Amino acid sequence: MSSAGSSRPRPLLVAAALSCLLLSSCAPGAGPETPEDTSSPGGQSTEESAAAAEEQRRVEAEQAREAALAGPGPQHQERAEQIVAEYSLTELAGSVLVGEYATTDAAPMADLIEELHLGGAIIMGANVPSADQGVATEELAAQLSTLREAAGEREVPPMISVDQEGGLVTRVGAPLTEWPTPMAYGAAAGQDEADQDEADQDEAGPDDDALARTGHRFLASELAELGFSTSFAPNGDVTAGATDPTIGSRSFGSDAEAVTELTMQGIRGLAEGGLAGSIKHFPGHGSVTEDSHQTLPVQDAGLEELRTRDWAPFAEAAEAGVPMIMMGHIEVPALEEGVPSSLSAAAYTELRELGHDGVVVTDALNMGAIVQGYGGDQAAVSALTAGADLLLMPADVRGAHAGILAAVESGELDRERLEEAAERVAALQLWQAELAAGDLAAGPGAQLPEELRGEQEDEDAAAKSDSGSAEATAAQLSESAVTLVAGECEADLAASGISIVGGSEQDRSRLTAAAEAAGLSVGTGTVVNLVGESSAAGGDVAVALDRPEVLAGADAATQIALYGRTEESFQALAAVLAGTQAPGTLPVEVGELPRGHSAC
Repeated sequence: MSSAGSSRPRPLLVAAALSCLLLSSCAPGAGPETPEDTSSPGGQSTEESAAAAEEQRRVEAEQAREAALAGPGPQHQERAEQIVAEYSLTELAGSVLVGEYATTDAAPMADLIEELHLGGAIIMGANVPSADQGVATEELAAQLSTLREAAGEREVPPMISVDQEGGLVTRVGAPLTEWPTPMAYGAAAGQDEADQDEADQDEAGPDDDALARTGHRFLASELAELGFSTSFAPNGDVTAGATDPTIGSRSFGSDAEAVTELTMQGIRGLAEGGLAGSIKHFPGHGSVTEDSHQTLPVQDAGLEELRTRDWAPFAEAAEAGVPMIMMGHIEVPALEEGVPSSLSAAAYTELRELGHDGVVVTDALNMGAIVQGYGGDQAAVSALTAGADLLLMPADVRGAHAGILAAVESGELDRERLEEAAERVAALQLWQAELAAGDLAAGPGAQLPEELRGEQEDEDAAAKSDSGSAEATAAQLSESAVTLVAGECEADLAASGISIVGGSEQDRSRLTAAAEAAGLSVGTGTVVNLVGESSAAGGDVAVALDRPEVLAGADAATQIALYGRTEESFQALAAVLAGTQAPGTLPVEVGELPRGHSAC
């Protein structure tokens, strides 16, 4: 295993520092003011000493909880080393591969997991069985069980993974809760920032930290119940706005500090729900102008700019500790010219020097940025040699496995490098299994220490009153995010009814149902134009469904950013059309309008 980075010792250092501050004997000049105050060492009264000790225990318990959510601990790493030491070369090569399959029948994929000792499988849209009302959840759960059982008696369970971000990237839909785009969190958080200067904090918007963490916890809980262990989310990409063709509303926004905070809350929420998350896509996909699904984007920014902007969320993640970070397919000439970051030793070195000591997973190796220039089998070997630990979706998983074997046997790939990668992956899977089982200091079903139970009871009470379910949290997020970009705040735009144009058939149907439920007539009146990624933004009211940048230069007098197409999103829109205030703020620039703008 590689030596631990700064993320693991940090909780202990913080706890020690706080303890020192709490105990007056650590502070210069501390001492009794009068003889009556010397009933305990350090000049504290007995009551003060007891309170300080209690606070120290609370701090240490909180640090233990956060460390449990941050990823594998020493016990998982030590056990992983022991397990991997017994692997054959064939098992080593398979354990770092996550394969895909093409149908709703998981049996062939299960056979590959068993035969090649694969690290796991990823579920894409084509693998999700459907029913009349959406996903056939019982059938899906049975298929995932088939994949898990393929590992037989292995101590390290296979990774059952999915891309589930919310919004445009949602592989498993209803009846699971539908979530608006991740950018909705940025819009809701922006209102929270604006409220910080208000005198009456009781009227402030929803807490951005709590909302992002709670939303991701509910998202994870529903996936975990079906049998998933991993979601490749959230996005730590800082979007450049309109020039970003790929990430867009998948990003929390364009401000590095805000994205950093929401990314950390998102991945902690996933862990609280029982899933291993993966922050993506280092070195940042939000500020390049081409799509790595199609070609190799080039990031021309210098290192100083990248470390200030694109890498800020990843640096914080590395410092705080996260289980996994995804390496994207982006050329960064400032690191290594002509080579995708996923195949570049310089890129992996940079990420490790930021402090990340967990798994580094590649973005899908079947994407255009890789297969067009590097070939699937060789790309797997090159990624491992460069520093990858887990290889996601090679174009041919059997070919990649054979390529790894041949590379080790020829000396092209050092077996110790392969073992290091396998150990990190095994530690991650052991940690996730214990996290999901409630066997750690945090996670679903974990028994909290007495020092944190009162705090947890307060959080639970708040959750029950404000967002006690996934559906309620999704509704709260949608209501908090909707943004009036242009127009009159709290104007009744639907007094004479609304006429809906644009969008998809489902979009129009959902807005119709939401409007009628709100008592609005539909068919004539104010023209509400639902605008997608590239639709014309005309009409009386232009509504950006996904990314708000499509409103730049819009003709409509009233412009609204919605950040989602869920039923709750359209309910929030109907309320604004009827005169309710839109509380969100722009998380990105829209034309000449700055981030943080709202017409309300």
